[in-house]
Amino acid sequence: MGSCWVSVQPLYGLDSLSVSSVEEEADAHPATPRKKHQSAALPGRVLHRLSAVGSALTSFLSAERRLAKRVQELTQEPASYVGGLVQNFVGHMLRGGAARHPTSTDLLQEIRQMISSLKGYLCESSELQDAWEYGDLEEMDLGSVVEAALYKCVLKPLRDCIYGQLLEFHSRDGSLQKLRDHQLTMGRQSLAELGVTASVPDAPALERIQAKLLQMHQAYSPKKKEAQLLKACKLIYEAMNHGTGEVYGADDFLPVLTYVLVKCDIVAVQLDVEYMMELLDPSQLQGEGGYYLTTWFGALYHISNFQSAMVTRQISIEAQDSIHRWQRRRTIHHNQHNPRRSQVEDILYVSFQEPFMNQKAIPVPAHMTAASLCVICSKKYGVSNPEAYGLFLVTDSTSQLLAGDSRPQQIRSASLKSQSASCCFVYKLKGEDPEAPSEGNGLRPAQEPI
Repeated sequence: MGSCWVSVQPLYGLDSLSVSSVEEEADAHPATPRKKHQSAALPGRVLHRLSAVGSALTSFLSAERRLAKRVQELTQEPASYVGGLVQNFVGHMLRGGAARHPTSTDLLQEIRQMISSLKGYLCESSELQDAWEYGDLEEMDLGSVVEAALYKCVLKPLRDCIYGQLLEFHSRDGSLQKLRDHQLTMGRQSLAELGVTASVPDAPALERIQAKLLQMHQAYSPKKKEAQLLKACKLIYEAMNHGTGEVYGADDFLPVLTYVLVKCDIVAVQLDVEYMMELLDPSQLQGEGGYYLTTWFGALYHISNFQSAMVTRQISIEAQDSIHRWQRRRTIHHNQHNPRRSQVEDILYVSFQEPFMNQKAIPVPAHMTAASLCVICSKKYGVSNPEAYGLFLVTDSTSQLLAGDSRPQQIRSASLKSQSASCCFVYKLKGEDPEAPSEGNGLRPAQEPI
């Protein structure tokens, strides 16, 4: 592959890499009773150290759980800023909003943008501070914990809707039928014709791989999907090296992966790979996970564009070009425009006519005025008389028209710091007699309560 991607060694130690993988394996394989054995007593000092380590680990996991629980509580409060965004966004998608996107990429990008904006807001706001103690932050990856909690709040209720829409998009464009047809054609080819030189999984090994792929498909979290994909890769490497005494590399892996995909539910895998490539945070696309994810993309690309005379042991130039364009869109573009976590908050969600309805995610720098934002809103909502509309700050009981020279981001920041009632920016008709702006805060006096 290109210079951006680093070759990664086979995944021999995968299951020992994280606490979560240990927990998953513990759930899958319940502990069996063991006979007690006599053993020498451990010194008191050793026992004390083990107890201290156990207590620290328990405290760390408890802090993560508290934080995740607090995120979930916030998203379930419809009157809060976060809760209003999440519940209305999910409701909008389930009511047909997902079908209004021109492509599957547009759909997944909007969902990813929502998750990124929510994560940036929560990581920078004071709304999570009561869920942790100061010392917890030194050990905790705050962004990863919030990201995982948002997967549960946003992606879990949308998972079936997203897959239904992806299936609709790709059935309509013919890509899935093309993939199935080529899968049947390649299924009749010999291992030599597929370019396979290593051992391939036997029937029991193939069943274990298919079980991992089924777990991958059923998951709603793209991170958990990636974990199952890596476990499938590990099983493939084990089958390749079984009884040979040789260690095979990436060039040998791709043909065997292609063989495995031909034997599996290739449509589900295709949708899963697209789901992960678009919904994983860009920071999670580096290293081992990103390498193998793009390898699977390359194998699927090869099958989709298969020709009878084509034998490949490397990802094609066309697939590499597609991967680099995707990588540029997901990572380089992201890093250029979001070099710091706080800049995610440049995204402002603006509703149309009613709070939390028909929301648009609009990049609003700190210096942008309400008048400039209204120009953008008039184009996004296609209003024919923009002079009749204005930008309002709506709370539980008031609706205030922002002055043209006010700065929405500053107003939102002030609202967050004061921890006042939840608010929402709404682009709507100003009414027949808009009043003059009040001095000092960039707001017009309250109009009719809502």
